[in-house]
Amino acid sequence: MKFLFLINLKKLLTIKVPKTRGTSLRKGILFYGLLTIIGLLLGAAIATYIFFGIIILAGMIALIESNRYLKYLAVKSNKLIDILLFALSLYATISLGITITASITFAGLGYTLVYAPILRRNKSE
Repeated sequence: MKFLFLINLKKLLTIKVPKTRGTSLRKGILFYGLLTIIGLLLGAAIATYIFFGIIILAGMIALIESNRYLKYLAVKSNKLIDILLFALSLYATISLGITITASITFAGLGYTLVYAPILRRNKSE
């Protein structure tokens, strides 16, 4: 039985995962802008979440851009930061409340759709 488990584990580890491309910068900015406009038109509470999400995103970008070590880390671990922001928003959903959750989620969307493609484009140049 243990031998069969090891064989299945070996097959699982040798699976070829296809490469995927991220969203282009133009599509990301368009999608993020539309989400922002729709959210601002829906109501005051959602507009508050979007405002604080944009503030969190701006602070994160300013912090990354002003520190060369953080910028190097962000460029090298671009996809990892997306996953960490998603995990942080899940944690906020469980324990911190809707305002923090929505703000972190919106900041994560902005990072993934707008700032991460800029980092990837600058890295490839």
